Amino acid sequence: MERISFIKAATLWKAEKARRIKATSLSAYSLTVQKHLEPRFLWLDDITTESVQRLADEELEAGNNLITVKGIIKILKMIIRFCEEQGWMEERKYDVIFPKREGKPNPQVLPVEDEKRLLAWLAENPTLPNIGLMICLCCGLRIGEVCGLKWEDIDCANRVLHVRRTVHRVYNPDSPERRTELTVGVPKTQGSRREVPLPDKLAGMLNKYSSKVSGRNYLLSRKPWPLDPQTFRYHFDKATARLGLPHRKVHSLRHTFATRCAENNRDWKTLSALLGHSDISTTLNLYVHPSLEQKRRCVEDMMKGL
Repeated sequence: MERISFIKAATLWKAEKARRIKATSLSAYSLTVQKHLEPRFLWLDDITTESVQRLADEELEAGNNLITVKGIIKILKMIIRFCEEQGWMEERKYDVIFPKREGKPNPQVLPVEDEKRLLAWLAENPTLPNIGLMICLCCGLRIGEVCGLKWEDIDCANRVLHVRRTVHRVYNPDSPERRTELTVGVPKTQGSRREVPLPDKLAGMLNKYSSKVSGRNYLLSRKPWPLDPQTFRYHFDKATARLGLPHRKVHSLRHTFATRCAENNRDWKTLSALLGHSDISTTLNLYVHPSLEQKRRCVEDMMKGL
């Protein structure tokens, strides 16, 4: 059997994939191949059960989380399957033993006092980036979704915003220097395209800006191109540092919104629709964490009927 280089095989696999998947997904695949697989496998016959297990072990030791490492192995197995179909490799199983996962960590959520301090400061300083943070905190949008908002998506009269697009920074394998590029795409699921009500105060802030900009311009940049999500992250980091709040990810604002809704006994179907989850089970798995007091009331209510 002809000896084939791993890079050649991976390149042909990506070309075959390009016809069937989104560009953002292909970019993520390409980055994984370049960063984690090409440095390790020179030839296809370097891929053995032992070398694949060693890859997983060393990636975990390097500090990558279990989900990331499983994703790397999944992509490697897709390349292997493609090579087997081409007749370049003999079929065999590549079983990898992973450590048992501990319980999933709870989402990062701002304590109520921190949330109040942040909201008060954002309201006192209503710049567009600050209004963007308020949208994340008060409407539960993802960072790419808020960066993808245009002024035409904001209906101040009816106090509602429309999520129609999302912004990503993705790896471009075809660029000479293999840089990342800013891309605008549709939300990842049909449920992510949604209407979200605006709180009155937030709608009023947006209304003050709306008459001064073109509806086709992006909300946060006020230009025909979107604000880079990384720039928005830096802005959030500076805001929390200024207030002396612990460092958190921007996504913690979305988690905080969802958690406050859950704490106020909102129905799960409505919350799932607000968050743009494709399945209500995603919402339940992320945000339903009964406290000991809730469990105690449940047991006591059960005993009252006996």
